[in-house]
Amino acid sequence: MSMAMLLIIGMVITSILGVSQKALTKTYENENISTDLSYATEYIKDEITTSDYYTKVGGDIYFIQPKGKKYNYVSFGLKDNKLYRYSILIDSLKKRNDIRSDGVNALIDNISSFSIEDQGDCFSVKIGYKDKEEIIRKIAKRSRLYE
Repeated sequence: MSMAMLLIIGMVITSILGVSQKALTKTYENENISTDLSYATEYIKDEITTSDYYTKVGGDIYFIQPKGKKYNYVSFGLKDNKLYRYSILIDSLKKRNDIRSDGVNALIDNISSFSIEDQGDCFSVKIGYKDKEEIIRKIAKRSRLYE
């Protein structure tokens, strides 16, 4: 009889620990998602707020930052479920019809959707993570449109 009680108690404890482990794993995953999304949005915000100009080329928004006597054109895009930062250093500030990026850096993976939209007085950044969560951040404009 006491052996049966010990087995029952052992099964109950094991069950409770299993449920607790699943809850902890889910919490950990959610914290990682929030951390990744916060990092990506803050990175994009920093690029936008440090740019002097922005321009639209081929449907993409490029943020332009002076770098010495050259200009760094930065944009963001989704490819292979990863959010990338694209960058190219150009000799002069002038209207362009096409920009080919040299530098490519992946910021975050497992992204299902991404967009940056010009909404007049601000930019709207939307990032969808694994079809689970989409965040939208509005970032005030501090740069001028270069046309």
